[in-house]
Amino acid sequence: MRKMNEEICSALEQAGREHCGFPEVDWFLDRLEGSFSAKTLNQEKPSLIVLGEDFPQELAMALSDHTRFILGGSLETTHWSDALLPRDADPVSRSACGWLLNDRFNLARDAVVVMVLSSDNRRKLASLLRENGIKVVAADIPPRYDTAEARAAWVSEMQRAAEIVSSHTRVRFSARRLNQAIRQKEQVRRAAAVFKYTAWQDAGCMSPALRDLILESVWYISDRREWADHLHTLTMQIRNRTRQYYHQQDRRPWVLMGGSPVIFPNEKLPNLLEASGLYLADRVDSVALQTDIPCAVRAHSVNRILGRMADLRMGMETSGAWITNNGLLSAVQERLERLPVSGIVWHVLKGQIEYDFELPKIEAMASEYDVPVIRLETDYQQQDVEQLRIRLEAFGEMLRQRNQERIRIAQ
Repeated sequence: MRKMNEEICSALEQAGREHCGFPEVDWFLDRLEGSFSAKTLNQEKPSLIVLGEDFPQELAMALSDHTRFILGGSLETTHWSDALLPRDADPVSRSACGWLLNDRFNLARDAVVVMVLSSDNRRKLASLLRENGIKVVAADIPPRYDTAEARAAWVSEMQRAAEIVSSHTRVRFSARRLNQAIRQKEQVRRAAAVFKYTAWQDAGCMSPALRDLILESVWYISDRREWADHLHTLTMQIRNRTRQYYHQQDRRPWVLMGGSPVIFPNEKLPNLLEASGLYLADRVDSVALQTDIPCAVRAHSVNRILGRMADLRMGMETSGAWITNNGLLSAVQERLERLPVSGIVWHVLKGQIEYDFELPKIEAMASEYDVPVIRLETDYQQQDVEQLRIRLEAFGEMLRQRNQERIRIAQ
């Protein structure tokens, strides 16, 4: 437990140092620290635990007033699962298993765990959790989304899972509660979009790792309306700084990062990008892009709301589990057209080879925009940091030379 506390505090301390003195940043860091503190983990009794990022946030919010999202991300919790999972299991699955099965705290004591069976790893993890006495509700969605049958299957599975969870949490699953959750999620989505755009306008206002950590914190804070209000305040503080001070143009090469999701407290790769002289313009992974998905139009029946959610989500999901991943490709293309991106860093966690299936399509698209792509395979360990730094510094130098050549030709 001590090592996990050190891991959390170290990530928060590094993030907290890298901004231009905005008072509102402390609110987000304090809430994150509190969410992962030993006291919280020992005393918290969520009625619903959502494992992974595939289950809609607004649906979880409608099913319980006390929900905990577990995404992975911790090196220490991967060690806790060493005796339960093979060493070649991907770090996200091992970390998630460690969060739920350990002798330090018992988050699942009073909870039902809901998860989407979007990969073989998830199926095995669901079986393992059940074998250890944890109540698991698994939504078995189809691996493709571009047919009417797939849409109907998604709606059916989500409604079935919601009804089971509702009977456990004793919260009536109704259109009214779902509409309320949708309004909160839409408020989050709009606040996140404005904040990100404002941060791009003043790229030196904070490190990209901190910017993305603030956005990711919405997964771990229960009152999302309060979260959106504080994000609006932070956005105004950034705008005020932009108006008051002259800012020299940021000449660092801007890069996108996609592939395996980056999950707190594992900030290794964003910090390496910063140390290598690169500006992480945006992340295009399945955790970061959840705030891009618009919410359903409100309706008076659960079935109609879920059907509209399927229409909106199933073409925009970015998980590597999909057979056709147009959501990811369209997100990358939109950013290549809108942002001054010089390169793409494709991040693959060891064991998550499903993200490699999208790489040829990403490379083909990037070549149309004359944007180089580098693939980095890593895990949550720190042994490969220097090797990755050398590769990223070389990639950054190549991008700087290309940018200088473009400027020379333009002149």
